[in-house]
Amino acid sequence: MFSFLLAGGDFGTEFDIFGATENLDNFFQNKDIYNATSEDYSPVIRDRPDRRITVGTDWKQPLLDKAAELDFYDELHQHDNNQPLPFEDNRFKTVFSNSVYWVENVELHLDEIARVLADDGQGHLVLKNTNVRNFLNTLWNQWEDELGNEFIEMIDRGRSDHYAHLYTPEEWEEKLEAAGLDIVQQRATVTQAHSRMWDIGLRPISPYLIRMAYSMPKDQRVELKEDWIETWYKMLEPLCSPTWDYSDRPSPEIVYTVTPK
Repeated sequence: MFSFLLAGGDFGTEFDIFGATENLDNFFQNKDIYNATSEDYSPVIRDRPDRRITVGTDWKQPLLDKAAELDFYDELHQHDNNQPLPFEDNRFKTVFSNSVYWVENVELHLDEIARVLADDGQGHLVLKNTNVRNFLNTLWNQWEDELGNEFIEMIDRGRSDHYAHLYTPEEWEEKLEAAGLDIVQQRATVTQAHSRMWDIGLRPISPYLIRMAYSMPKDQRVELKEDWIETWYKMLEPLCSPTWDYSDRPSPEIVYTVTPK
């Protein structure tokens, strides 16, 4: 969805991703509620993007099925990134990934990204680093007695146990170098304040909001959604600067632009 929007696409107000979810009752058992699709899942596209993506991959077939509904990708492949990429050498001018840190065999995956990049190509890799743990570490170390472990576990919802790899920025740079990738640019994508808003936000009550919204008649749901969008836009737009934070803290996420050596 994000790539579609960033490429210039837009959806009608009556559509959102919450129409195809499952396991809402098992949300706090760490189930992925978005790993689902349905027969009536049909994005309402108001504007087509001004460009397309050649190839997309994911290891969850329902997510690929939903991506196919966008008619935005020339090819879609189900693939486990712990295995070699199913593409020939030097195929791509551009590679984008925001999930490298989830891959268990991260060294192989970085080697494979270097292999499939054209000699004059660029990779754009969004990598979370160890600073993403600062908030939860603070809760566990300083506030567990006051908040209780149930509160902290509800906020975390098992995610911190499933990051396959979190390294310091310096360690990520060493791994990129070892994979044969030169870093030509790096920039923080979010601050720790943004990361907390994204990771927490309304997440703990999202199953109930989804169930409530989709129990409404469609017209009523769309009307309420428009009010939500108007209010949330006013609240969040001032915070959208990539450097906004309420204290001076290192970024938990950096996008590295890399080229093959």
